[in-house]
Amino acid sequence: MRSLRTVLVIALALGVAGVALAQAPPSKPAPPGVSGKDIAPPVAKKGVLPPGLAKRFGAEVPEEAWIAFHPARDDGAWFLIDYAWTLMTGFSASLRAEVKEARKLPARTPPIPPPNVGAPLHVVLFEQP
Repeated sequence: MRSLRTVLVIALALGVAGVALAQAPPSKPAPPGVSGKDIAPPVAKKGVLPPGLAKRFGAEVPEEAWIAFHPARDDGAWFLIDYAWTLMTGFSASLRAEVKEARKLPARTPPIPPPNVGAPLHVVLFEQP
């Protein structure tokens, strides 16, 4: 009985010591002046075409980049390329985040009416700086 109690005390002591020795994994250092918990995702500048959406125009982005967003879907968008609206879908998670941010920009009237998809599209103009 006494040896069982001794074994239990030793096992408990080793178990607690093992838990106490555990350390948190190293984290990435925060930029100067910002604590690690205050870091927010980058916000797009107003009217500047996000890089993920810019790639969808192809090799050359036009001076005036018109993009139409569906109000309820963020997995695709309509791009005005060569005076025709072209639907591009299959957006990644980062591209969907760009769509959500771009939808917050003010709507503009495009030179060519956007396609009729059963819902009013939110058309945004991005101009080259």
